[in-house]
Amino acid sequence: MSMYKLFPAGAILALAFPLSLLADLTGSTTLPANSTFNLNAGDTPGCAGDIVWAGGYLGPQGSAGMFVVPGTGGSVEFQSLTLSALQPLAYGQTGISSPAVNDVFAVKTNAGSYAKVLVTALTGTSITLQYQTYGVTAGAPVVLQALNNYSYSNTIAQGSLFVITGCGLAAQGSKAVLQDPTQGLPLTLNGASVSVTVNGTAVPAPLYYATATQIAGVLPSTAPAGTGYFSVQYLNQPGNSASALVANTAFGLGSLYATGSGPGLATDINYQLVTPTHSAIPGQAITLWGSGLGASPQDSDSVYATAPHAISVSGLPLQVLIGGIPAQILYQGRSGYPGLDQVNVVVPAGVATGCAVSVVAVNSNYQILSNFVTLPVAVGGGACTDPILAIGPQQLASLAAKSSVNVGLVAVQQYGTPGAAQADFFTIPGSSLGAWLAGQYQNFTMGLSPLVSRGSCVAASGTPVLLPPPFPALDAGAMTFSGPAGQRALPVFASTPGEYFLDLAVQDGLWNPLTGGTYTFSAAGGKDVGAFTAALNFPIQETFAALQPGLPPIQISATGQTITWTGGAAGEFVTISGASQFASFACNVDAAAGQFTIPPYVLTPLRNPGVIGTLSVQVSTYPQPVTASGLDAAFGFGYVIPQTVNVVYY
Repeated sequence: MSMYKLFPAGAILALAFPLSLLADLTGSTTLPANSTFNLNAGDTPGCAGDIVWAGGYLGPQGSAGMFVVPGTGGSVEFQSLTLSALQPLAYGQTGISSPAVNDVFAVKTNAGSYAKVLVTALTGTSITLQYQTYGVTAGAPVVLQALNNYSYSNTIAQGSLFVITGCGLAAQGSKAVLQDPTQGLPLTLNGASVSVTVNGTAVPAPLYYATATQIAGVLPSTAPAGTGYFSVQYLNQPGNSASALVANTAFGLGSLYATGSGPGLATDINYQLVTPTHSAIPGQAITLWGSGLGASPQDSDSVYATAPHAISVSGLPLQVLIGGIPAQILYQGRSGYPGLDQVNVVVPAGVATGCAVSVVAVNSNYQILSNFVTLPVAVGGGACTDPILAIGPQQLASLAAKSSVNVGLVAVQQYGTPGAAQADFFTIPGSSLGAWLAGQYQNFTMGLSPLVSRGSCVAASGTPVLLPPPFPALDAGAMTFSGPAGQRALPVFASTPGEYFLDLAVQDGLWNPLTGGTYTFSAAGGKDVGAFTAALNFPIQETFAALQPGLPPIQISATGQTITWTGGAAGEFVTISGASQFASFACNVDAAAGQFTIPPYVLTPLRNPGVIGTLSVQVSTYPQPVTASGLDAAFGFGYVIPQTVNVVYY
């Protein structure tokens, strides 16, 4: 068996961490424009900022919160603020526009600490701040979060792999070199050690690697269940703690791009990766890799086992759903490597094929769910086929090997009464292309469906931060857009040559009900992209009779809910999605189907009778290819979101 990449970079989640009984961190810092500062780390490098200075705006960063203290400000008010005064304040995401000397504000940091800050100087575009962060020692390691290594959930099972993120965790310059479990995993590495405390019981964690910003290890099987506090010591200096729920079982499925979603980490019986060009076959045995099945007292948490054992938790039987169909489980347990689990399953014979068939592991009538990943499935194996996939498997494999890939997208979209025409041209590393596609172009527009095959659903918990990646723009020159109202200029958006945007309205054919139609994008050609013309079909709006805005919230049963519609056309698909608090789901189905039943395994996490959630439907065309010189891959699409209604998931 070959070793897999175990420890990808963590996703950003909003977590609350307890304050350790430490001293206070005080100091002063001068920030140039467009810089951040971490109030737990001080001058320690490498930590995500709690506040950002944009040369005129001072605000919170990440999951940190900010409160502007009213009053006269100045050093007297700054000195009067105690920890007990800071804790109950109403922290939010609003910062200070045009701050002034003597402004005082409070911050609840990304690590859960409380800080008070005074503006002491403004010089040109720089700002000088005096600060005091309570319960933090200068030079101590800063722990931001502790998560399952694969699902990025803050529920971590006994005996599973975890990842801690922060800064100052280990020696600066340390590399993420996996330790050899055949020789035993160390308890101290690069000056760092990790302790997990549950109900007063502290257990040391074996480490796979330790760097200044990330540590990965194994939560010992002997750790009690309950709220666990993950703390790091660097050179015997303790830092703050990050809380996570230590559970009997909480499986996380590995993902190919180390994102916690998208293509799953799966192999065939020869340990060859399942990929879009090497798809799983209905009836084939495959292995799903991950961590979190539970404690394995018979296997070591620090030493490789040549004869690993199966794992099952009493009262919480495991079930794996592929495309919503239960898969036969052949083996579930340790892989031999401490903390690394494998689940050998048979791909269901009746599963719908596609390049992104959903996979999820569940326990106890859907009360415990893993993260969702996807799997390419094709009759006979080989390359998968899927109209939702914008770039085919062979082309994707070829482009992924390139150092950079030039991409173009054009779209006509409607969300509410207005709509928009949009075009985007950029370059992306080939190694990042697959992950970007799996995120369904979330840097491009707001309404696209997730990359999941027809008939499948995916769900997510937490509050992921989806920010546009900084892909360099490509210049396509002047552009025009043609619709029922004739030809109009498609102007450059926000002075970026590779981004174009035009607000549309009724005169452009976006009336209700939509009748569909063809829209044309034309580019004169620029320094990066040659001239081209692309005609796009805009979808015909289906009618969803049961989803009418303005009515009392619709009751959505967690046992399953059927959505019906009329008017589905060829070349279109429907996305049904919903959200409640910190959980969400999305399902794709061919528009011609006319109905779809949202399965209970995606509805159960949203269940909260006391909270108003939302349910949306979206009609989209399948991606249509666009050809232009200078672009390695380009495509277009149209979509409309005809209904979004309030619901209660019960």
